[in-house]
Amino acid sequence: MFFFISTIYSETFEFNGKAIHYYSLQETLLRLVYVVTMYGTERLLGGFWFLKALFWGSIIFYVTRKLLSYTYYGVLMLLVTCLATSFFHLSIPFLKIGSLDLFAAFFIMTGHIFRRTTIGSQNLAENLISKWWLMIVFVIIIGIGSVYWPTSMLQYKWYHVIPYSITAIMGTIVLFSIGNWINHWNMSSNQVLTSGLFSKIRTFLVYTGGYTFNVLAWHFLSFKIVSFIIIALYGLNVDRLGDFPGMSEYAHQGWWVLYLIAGVAIPISGTYIYHSLISKKQ
Repeated sequence: MFFFISTIYSETFEFNGKAIHYYSLQETLLRLVYVVTMYGTERLLGGFWFLKALFWGSIIFYVTRKLLSYTYYGVLMLLVTCLATSFFHLSIPFLKIGSLDLFAAFFIMTGHIFRRTTIGSQNLAENLISKWWLMIVFVIIIGIGSVYWPTSMLQYKWYHVIPYSITAIMGTIVLFSIGNWINHWNMSSNQVLTSGLFSKIRTFLVYTGGYTFNVLAWHFLSFKIVSFIIIALYGLNVDRLGDFPGMSEYAHQGWWVLYLIAGVAIPISGTYIYHSLISKKQ
């Protein structure tokens, strides 16, 4: 009721071709069961799709690992099965275990193989992230992919699976490389940042990484603050607050930066304040 009164939910604006309506008590209880059992989700909890994929993906990975150990055959089997289920639109009834969960298992298995494969005294991931020229190549390929095969784990088609797999793995390695560079930055460039400032930056990044679930839970609602600012600045109808997840035409004009900052900073700030208050009471 509160979300409808505040126009955060609106019957006017659709998402993925579906408009939301006012829930009866029975529908509210049913939606609650769906969220808890991961059978479905709620619009503002849309990011929770990740938890279902991670849960079933982890189970599929565990079974595959037991059958095929940490081998490239396991990765290949998961990739082929993901392609087949995506092409034929196959899934297990009710549990809705399908291509997405197999795709998640594929990435989990790939990560474990990267960790277990060694080159000299380093594992494969550590060996790759130390090569700055290779990171440049990866960034170029990722940039090309964002133009010629733009997709996501929620919107991919069967023909996106292989190119997306390549760019996603490359992107993960690049992020590890950036993290490694930041971690060693102060050692080689201590004149650029004071040790105190560097320590605060690293603490913030570690804290944010430790509470990504909080970001997952609150980032869509945090977007509404940015949408309200846009409505106030441009004199738009307050019903536009119901645009989900944000006001896309303004996001494309540069407001995506503020959406990004708000979606992370507001949940993390709220989490920090909560922990500060709890620690003072103890």
